[in-house]
Amino acid sequence: MKILVLGLGNPILSDDSVGWKVAEAVRQRVDCANVTVQETSLAGLSLLDLLVGYDRAILVDAIRTEDGRPGSVYVLAPEDFRGSPRASSPHDVSFREA
Repeated sequence: MKILVLGLGNPILSDDSVGWKVAEAVRQRVDCANVTVQETSLAGLSLLDLLVGYDRAILVDAIRTEDGRPGSVYVLAPEDFRGSPRASSPHDVSFREA
């Protein structure tokens, strides 16, 4: 089974770089031929090309919640993204749609 660990975000913005930092930490600790670790600033449909060829994907990103605390870990399923807004453009798609 091929697995992708994908850190999402922007490495130059401190609060949005958590996905990148987690991916870097995973890369240093996991030595498994069927696990690929990658970072990206892409969003929406652009993510699809990165997922091709993998059986499973673990996406790591920063989120804002009403009562969340920094460092909290949330495990979300596709149905948790029903109300997610579109990205920066009305021509793009939401995370769930992608």
